[in-house]
Amino acid sequence: MLIVKFRGLIDKIIQVLSTIIMGVMVIAVCWQVITRYILNNPSTVTEEALRYLLIWVTMVGGAYAYGRRKHLAITALSKRLSFKGQKILDIFVQAMVILFCVVVMIGGGTRLVNTAADQLSAALQLPMPLIYASVPVGAILFIFYALIFIGEDLRDMKQGPKAESAKEA
Repeated sequence: MLIVKFRGLIDKIIQVLSTIIMGVMVIAVCWQVITRYILNNPSTVTEEALRYLLIWVTMVGGAYAYGRRKHLAITALSKRLSFKGQKILDIFVQAMVILFCVVVMIGGGTRLVNTAADQLSAALQLPMPLIYASVPVGAILFIFYALIFIGEDLRDMKQGPKAESAKEA
């Protein structure tokens, strides 16, 4: 199925990107420690770079965790519902995630990017829209996974609870 292959590609890109970001962060932290405690001259560049890399890895990694269903979830209500009720609740939750992402993350993130259009970061002289773009990019990834979840829930509702339990086995 095309969506499964596309999801696998997106997952792989996020994994590689997150791994690279985390690797760079480890190296930057080590360099920061060396410059601060051995050279007695802390690097301002690494401090700023770490801050911005943390923002990006949080947005991209958070979307990846959401896409793998490894995020924090409160299931007390859904466990009390029937199979169909659980799927309807999950679809509702995914719709709320999409609404939040569109209104707050994409809407607010786009305004943030536009507001900072001509600003540069202090130490690295990076365009600030590049940093703030992590919010709408993360939102797009969250929406992508939420739409996949809705499709899976609709498919599962159509097939019934027996197909769900067979899938888990």
